Amino acid sequence: MILHVFNKPLSEYVQQLLIIADNDSILLISDACYSASHFTSQYNNCDVYALETDIKARGIKHPTVKLISDEQWVTLVVQSEQHITW
Repeated sequence: MILHVFNKPLSEYVQQLLIIADNDSILLISDACYSASHFTSQYNNCDVYALETDIKARGIKHPTVKLISDEQWVTLVVQSEQHITW
């Protein structure tokens, strides 16, 4: 499993260049939280996480995004085979 960390909205990326496999994990931080709906619909076979402090600071609520703390982020990185920050 690869952990993909995004810090910008999905519209900022060329989606054809994003190599995200089924069962990879996605973590939304910073302004990527604004695209939570787009990430969950585009990558519906992946677990989508968001930093709780970042998503709450932006006033976003999304029913299927899993909110995690900074400590859980560290655990997620350690548990993944690789991680990529886009």
